[in-house]
Amino acid sequence: MIRTLLMAVCASLPALAGAQIFQPPPFAAGIPGSAQMQAIAIQQHQARTLLYREAIEELRRTPKIVDVRECGAADDDQSLCLPTARSAGVPAAVAQMPTARHVALLIGNQRYQSPIPSLETPGNDVEAIAAALRQKAGFEVQLLKDASKADLIRTVAALARNTGPADSVFIYYAGHGYLMDDTAMGYWLPTDASVKTAARWISNTDIAKLLAAIPARQLMLVSDSCFSGSLTREQTIKTRSSMTSPTDVLRKRSVLVLSSGGEEPVSDEGKQGHSIFAWHFLRSLDQIGGTVVGYDLYRQVRKAVSNDFPQQPEYGAVISAGHENGGEYLFNGLPH
Repeated sequence: MIRTLLMAVCASLPALAGAQIFQPPPFAAGIPGSAQMQAIAIQQHQARTLLYREAIEELRRTPKIVDVRECGAADDDQSLCLPTARSAGVPAAVAQMPTARHVALLIGNQRYQSPIPSLETPGNDVEAIAAALRQKAGFEVQLLKDASKADLIRTVAALARNTGPADSVFIYYAGHGYLMDDTAMGYWLPTDASVKTAARWISNTDIAKLLAAIPARQLMLVSDSCFSGSLTREQTIKTRSSMTSPTDVLRKRSVLVLSSGGEEPVSDEGKQGHSIFAWHFLRSLDQIGGTVVGYDLYRQVRKAVSNDFPQQPEYGAVISAGHENGGEYLFNGLPH
């Protein structure tokens, strides 16, 4: 079986090269096991490295080629820059207040420039998650599809300007990603990303700066992309917070990340038109009633995903974006 599987992967390397979300060939005997997935990952890694070799070499020579500058006094809403990080912590006047607004930004990058392969599910994923967030938890939702680097930076910057400290913000990204082996730096690949240059890639460092600029005390990023586990590296969360009540949690600045996998390729094998991760994430959203803690949602999704495919979602806090010890993300279901 492994020999047959590897032959199928090798035959499809041009299509797999650089793919952030792994879509395996048809498996006559069902979902592959961990040994088979490891063999596939090695082949895919070789193909990806070959495809992105010019951009990778540029990153090694000039790591700052991807960096977005910070905004200055002369910049306006159309400037391509990162807003300044907001003050750490929750203002005393806000700490006693209930959540003012629930705001969601859902990014689905599907159509890429050749030779980066396009993806099949991100558009469907973000549309379905948008509907679930509106219906189950009363979110105000913005969809951003097939976003360039400029689109993505400006949209998140606008989100930072238009949310307040008593708000709850949820961001979902589905699209290509990449991880540098030697530096362990992760990247999102917007739809204008190139294999020739990394200038239009977005680094984890800049993603953290964008999160730091959003003043909301409740902030969660869900990333359905290969190597998205690198976003959880600052502080991996393996146990439930010892919070005493939602009121106590809302006194903390919470910046959490739920990744669809660790530092490995993740599956784009479809379930009713969605990635395996998105499908199980949707099932978990459907069950929200009352107040659900982010860690509990993560555990439910992780168990369901890993039962379906050899990938392990991860959960962590972004300390550099202002997460405070004891913070958590709270999903509040609408009354029936």
